[in-house]
Amino acid sequence: MSANPYAQYQRVGVETADRGRLLLMLYEGALRFLRRARKSLYDRDLEGANNNLLRAEDIVSELMASLDLENGGKIADGLFRLYDYMYRLLLEANLKKDPQPLDQVEKMLEELRDTWKEALGENGAAAGDAVRAFPGVPPEVQGTEKPLIAEAKESYSGYKKGKQVRKDLQEYLLNIIR
Repeated sequence: MSANPYAQYQRVGVETADRGRLLLMLYEGALRFLRRARKSLYDRDLEGANNNLLRAEDIVSELMASLDLENGGKIADGLFRLYDYMYRLLLEANLKKDPQPLDQVEKMLEELRDTWKEALGENGAAAGDAVRAFPGVPPEVQGTEKPLIAEAKESYSGYKKGKQVRKDLQEYLLNIIR
């Protein structure tokens, strides 16, 4: 019996992706699970909502773990604060079974995803769109400047480098698409 062709396609996509593409895949996965969780909450499918929110939380945790806090400077620190804030909102949504915090997380994840797409040359979004402040995010999360996302589009310095990190991200993505 042959394996599912779609699963094989996804596996090859993950295994051949560079670090930037892997980050995009993580953002896309988090957004997909977040949207499924929201739908489950509206449908009163609490088990489905919980499962999808846990997967979104796992992805945000993986994004946090992939940061190089020792060498990443302000970029890594800013991204860590932002991911931490998103994680807390996801926890709140899951504990209270409230879809409202998901709107804010979705906007932030979309903004980060679009910034990485722009950095990788995948769309023509204006640079000004990539650096606007996130509405409703507490100032201590954003820092004193605009979110540090603008700097991230010029460099991967906020994320760990090396083949092992790429392999770890690949393994993680392969596990969540199963």
